[in-house]
Amino acid sequence: MDILVKLAEYNAIETQRLLLRPIQISDANDMFKYSSDEENLIYIFPPHRTIEETRYSIAHNFMAQPLGKWAIEFKENSQMIGTIDFIKVNFNDKKAEIGYVLNKVYWGTGFMTEAVRTLTDFSFREFGLKSLEIVVDKRNVASSKVAENVGFKKIREYKSANKYTKEIVIFTKYKIERWEYLKENE
Repeated sequence: MDILVKLAEYNAIETQRLLLRPIQISDANDMFKYSSDEENLIYIFPPHRTIEETRYSIAHNFMAQPLGKWAIEFKENSQMIGTIDFIKVNFNDKKAEIGYVLNKVYWGTGFMTEAVRTLTDFSFREFGLKSLEIVVDKRNVASSKVAENVGFKKIREYKSANKYTKEIVIFTKYKIERWEYLKENE
């Protein structure tokens, strides 16, 4: 089974309340609402200062290589409220790392847990991956909770420089194996 072919087949995935779909340049206004908010991004990346910066990010970080990258759309209002994607994929070992961000207006709704659970399920049942990881800044308690709620287990903490600020922070790495997930979710 070819992972890229499967990702192409499932470029849109529907959940009960969400649609995971390809990110489009027309999502710039919705993305800018959260990507320009320092509080929303405190543990993720520096805030965008202009809508043009957001458009650039969409084109270069999402649309240039779109497979494995989804906008999170709230079906009730058709608004793009975040993103979820495979940050890294090791095709030989069939492993991937998931990253995500959600507009703070929707924090506490269970949307991100729903999106991560769905992507985890598809990763193991459809994409043929063997394991998934999530790496979070230890201070990002909500993101850790999402990983744990889906069944990811904390495997280690380590110090490393933040990619953007170069500040030394503690990261927590979570992992789930295909066999564990399928055993718990048959």
